[in-house]
Amino acid sequence: MIRSLHPASRVGSRHLAPTRIALAVLATPLLALPATARGPDFDFPAAVAGFARGPRTDYESRAPGLGTSVAYTNGRWKADIYVYDGGVANIPDGPSSPPVTGQLTQAAADIGTAVAQGIYRGSEDRGAVQVPGSAGARLACRGFTIDHPALGPTESLLCLTGLRGKFVKFRLSGPAAKPLPKAETERFMTDWLDRQ
Repeated sequence: MIRSLHPASRVGSRHLAPTRIALAVLATPLLALPATARGPDFDFPAAVAGFARGPRTDYESRAPGLGTSVAYTNGRWKADIYVYDGGVANIPDGPSSPPVTGQLTQAAADIGTAVAQGIYRGSEDRGAVQVPGSAGARLACRGFTIDHPALGPTESLLCLTGLRGKFVKFRLSGPAAKPLPKAETERFMTDWLDRQ
């Protein structure tokens, strides 16, 4: 039926063969490109500002929208980076759009849920935190003190932004007795964002 609507499609297949071959030749190099060249993949380098890359966790295959996370450590602190879309379309770049601020609110509520479920013994939301340097303009952040059963009192910095249609969430956590200097947190997040 569709053929009858498009007179050009009535042309014999031998006349379309050169066109099909040309299209196949042009498409073949695109198929050979690495995934990072084709899509909005993100770079997780082996080291970022003194933090070494650890394991990568794929949540997306089990729960679409949850993306992936990669853990980094520097011996005292752990920095988790989560990249996901949460099923949200058209996530704007930057920290101030409603989808990003909504995710920051949700992430704060998730910490409260973890306390209610007994994962943490307690938590204190210390509110908005302004990170210095260029990361401060690129991220919306909140600070938390968490009473972790295995680690004891823990400082946690939670930062979010939108980047290339995804949410990017940083969670830096370490012992409350040895807080990570703000300049060091800024350097880690800025270094990672600058590589994207």
